[in-house]
Formats: sequence, C-alpha cells, structure tokens
Amino acid sequence: MHDDVILVNLEDSVCYALARRLRAEHIYCRIMPATTTADELLRQEPRGVILARGCSGQPVAFPRMMDYLQTGLPMLCLGDAALTLCQTLGGEIAAESESGVVSVAFDHGESLFEGVEDGERYLPLCRRMVFGPEQGDICATANDAVVGFHARQRDVWGLAFPLERNDPATAHLLVNFSRDKCGCTPWWTEQAFIDQAVESIREAAADGDALCALSGGVDSGVSALLGYQALGQRLHCIFVDTGLLREGEADEVMAAYQGEMGLNVRRIDARAECLLALGAQSDPDEKARIIHDVLQGIVRREAQALPGIHLILLGTNYADTPLDVSDGDYGPGIQVLEPVKELFKDEIRHVGEMLGLPGTMTSRQPFPGSGLACRVMTSVTAERLAVLRTADAIFRREVEDAGLNRRLWQYYAALALSPLPQGGLMVILRAVQSAEGGAGMPARIPSDLLERVTAEIMRECPDVERVFYDCTPSKSYARQAQ
Repeated sequence: MHDDVILVNLEDSVCYALARRLRAEHIYCRIMPATTTADELLRQEPRGVILARGCSGQPVAFPRMMDYLQTGLPMLCLGDAALTLCQTLGGEIAAESESGVVSVAFDHGESLFEGVEDGERYLPLCRRMVFGPEQGDICATANDAVVGFHARQRDVWGLAFPLERNDPATAHLLVNFSRDKCGCTPWWTEQAFIDQAVESIREAAADGDALCALSGGVDSGVSALLGYQALGQRLHCIFVDTGLLREGEADEVMAAYQGEMGLNVRRIDARAECLLALGAQSDPDEKARIIHDVLQGIVRREAQALPGIHLILLGTNYADTPLDVSDGDYGPGIQVLEPVKELFKDEIRHVGEMLGLPGTMTSRQPFPGSGLACRVMTSVTAERLAVLRTADAIFRREVEDAGLNRRLWQYYAALALSPLPQGGLMVILRAVQSAEGGAGMPARIPSDLLERVTAEIMRECPDVERVFYDCTPSKSYARQAQ
C-alpha cells in the first residue's frame, strides 16, 4: 500500500487548493479525475480518498459514490460531495438553506476535529442534511442545522461546508484525516520526491540511455536534471530551437543547461521546419497542435537515430493537457516517462532550486508550448515574429527595470493585424497581476511606463501602427467579481 491519499477532482480550484495544503503538511496526495472507477482507485493502493467540491447547495452528480463506499477505504467528502454522500446513504437534503456568517460547532469527541475550534464561519450556501441513526452520527452543526456527519460503521465523513485555504483549521482537519484515519505518515518533501524520481528514471532506463527534449521551460529543465542525476552522461538532451522563443532565450537555455549545469545538450535548428508547418494557420489551438506534432516528430527522429535509447523523458506537469503519447510511440522498446507529471508549477520550481537550476530558469514567467506563435494573432511569418520579439522585449525590460515584475504573474506583448483603413500591425500589451484559480486581473501599469514602451516600439518597429494595453479581466476573474 502506498503512503498517500487520493484527491478525486470534482472541481479544479478546490482540488488544487487542498492538494497544495496537504503537501505543505508533508502528506503526499495524488489527484485523479472524477471519471476514476472504484477498481482503478483500488489499483492505486491509497490509504484514503478525499472528494471535494465547492458549496453550491446542490449535490454533485457522482454515480460512483456507492462503489467508492464499498472499497472500504477511509473517505472524506467535502462541500457538495457531502450532500451526495448523504443522499447515497439514504438521507435527504432539506429545502432550507443557510448562508452568510453562521456559528459552526463540532463534535470534539471525534478525533477528526482535533485542533479545530468552534466558531463563526462564512458559508456561501449551505444545505442542511437530514438522516437517521441508521445512516450516521452528527459531527458538525451550523445554527442547529446538520452540516457534518460520520457514516455508520464506516470510516467515512461528510462535511457540507467549505474549507478555507488559509484557515489553520483546514490543515488540522486534513492532517487528522490523513494521519489518524488513513494512517499516512508525513514523508513528502521536495528531497523525497527527487530521490523517488531519480530511482524511477534509473529503473526505467535499465542499462540503456535516455533522451530529454528541453523547451526552455522549468518543467522540461527539471525533468532533464532529474535524468542527469539518475544517468549522468547516459542522458542525451536536445534543445529544439523552434524560432518561437522570446528574445535571447535560445542562447540562455544553452548557456544554463550546457554551460552552467554541465548537461549533454545538442541544439537543433527547427526554425524553418516550424514556419513551414504553421503555414497560413491563424487558429491558436491548431498552432499548438502543429508545433506539438513537429516537436514530437523531431524527438522521434532523434530517439531512433541515437543508439541505445530506451527512455524518453517528457516535461509534463499536472496542469498540462495530457499528451497523447505512450510507450513505443518514439520507436520499438522505447518507454515514456513524465517525472514531474504529478507536481504543480510552484512545486517544480522548488525542486529546480534544490537541483541547482539557475534563477533565470526557475523564475521564468509561464510561456505556452507553441511559444510566440499563439501570440501572433494571425498567420505566422518570420517578419511578424521579429516584430513581436522586439516589442515583447521592450515591454518586459521596462516592467523589470521598474521592479513591477515581482508582483506580476505574466507580462508580455501580442501582435495582430490593425483593423484600421491604413492597415499595418498593432501590438497589444498585457500584464496580469493575479492568477488565483486560473483567474487573471489586469495590472495597473503606470501611464509614463506605457508611454515610454509605446514610443520605443513605434521607433524600433516601423510596421506597427498602434499600441494598446489590454485591460480586460480573464473570464474566470470576471465571474468571481460578479
């Protein structure tokens, strides 16, 4: 049995927040999709299961709840998932609802609530649960409404209220469940992950060599460093220069990984190949697919050309769209391994720091896999890439010189065709201050900085007719603000 718990993802933002909180308490958790069957769950050999969703007041559609209950694993259902648990066990959800600040009391004879104090909590929407003693015992109430229960003769709890991510009670409750109810030990640290990942790479490579493609991002970089720790010079790295990186980044990647870190890295010039493949395509999703296919084809060619390659290392993190690859896709007998696929971006950065990755690599702002191709909002040409690269560098340099980058998640330039009669190009500047839960709030950039950036872009890029600053919040942030 593995010493971890599984978080079943019923809602991204809630699941990610709980996963980070558990790992911060050194309890390892893995995230699995809501489509996971009970049999698939048991094959993972977890010590317990957490199902979490926000509080909309409506039970979540989860037809596998009874199957999960029959696994016998300890289970904690939070938010709307607790309402589903109540109904599955034969209870009911009352029509009355509570909202706002209410007084919540816990059964302190229950070890799940050790260190969790009674008190006022904000409940955005809470439905009371109604059940008899044959279904379970009350363990939490809000103004006399039942909001928590312990299922009869099962190590299963349902708590129909949200766990606030910065509330110490959240950590107590999660740790109590994982440690006392599931029997987990607090073993998770970045060093523990490194040791485990290195051993997995050694085992997968066996007596052969491995290949890792560096993109310039921290995910592939950390994967390469883990591979280097495991295999030394038996790890062959390639850096595919697509021509779609920001100004100076291709040289920075080679200097960092080959020069500073000592990895065996070869640079492949794929600029012409990528431009030819992109053609007249303007759809961003299609651009991403095209670049992915080109990169996959290059890695496949290199893997088949190099003798003794048994393993491909891919830098895929938890939030990435799963890649449609499997063992054998890169050639007969070649296995695929994604060393950081269960980590969040901030965790990968911490691992990179422990492995000695330079700050210029770990602190890079997020960058799409298709690079500047998706920020050219029309067909991609070498000339348009050159204009965008220059405009982007000007904007980033001014932001960093002003010290504003420390509070920004992203800041970049995009390029589009001007809709005005005279035609030409227009540059759109974008700076995002917050990315909580995927939401982006536009940053308030000083007007004098924007004026300097505009003047320099117009001077350096004669084809640019207009420069705009994008003040639009992301859709997810706009929804939160309503």
